[in-house]
Amino acid sequence: MIAIEHNNTWELTNLPKRHKINGVKWVYKTKLKENGEVDKFKARLVAKGYKQEFGVDYKEVFALVAPFLHGDLKEQVFVEQPSGYVKHGNEYKVYRLKKAFYRLKQAPRAWYSRIEAYFLKEGFLKCLYEHTLFTKVGDGGKMIIVCLYVDDLIFTRSGEKSMMIEFDMIDLGMLHYFLGI
Repeated sequence: MIAIEHNNTWELTNLPKRHKINGVKWVYKTKLKENGEVDKFKARLVAKGYKQEFGVDYKEVFALVAPFLHGDLKEQVFVEQPSGYVKHGNEYKVYRLKKAFYRLKQAPRAWYSRIEAYFLKEGFLKCLYEHTLFTKVGDGGKMIIVCLYVDDLIFTRSGEKSMMIEFDMIDLGMLHYFLGI
């Protein structure tokens, strides 16, 4: 919920006539360390995207899976208030999504469009054969290679500080293991 609020993902509003409400639900995940021990437990609020109608709730789908709270939405999408977080005195209001949301059909495309625009603005070149691979020749002729995979960015050299500001990310240090299934 903190990330949703921090990214200005939605606003509480009345449901306009002839619009439908998309449901939301909580999804729980156990994140493991490389040795298999439990690292942390995570909870994520997701939209019930399977109820969306093409041409009504979304116009475009993209196959990339990624963190979606940064991509801008073109369509008007409304979701119910999540259980446990219903605003007292505003029980009949809904949230209008301003940004993409986990499990919306158009969320992967919105996220990818946003991060691709960022890389191109920063002078990166997109690989012609792998759309999630970006390269840039940095100061002193050093090559920076970035691979976008799920919700991780894998750098081959020290990370760009401007990305940490733009996308509110944390540096997890050196890559020790990577399971890309």
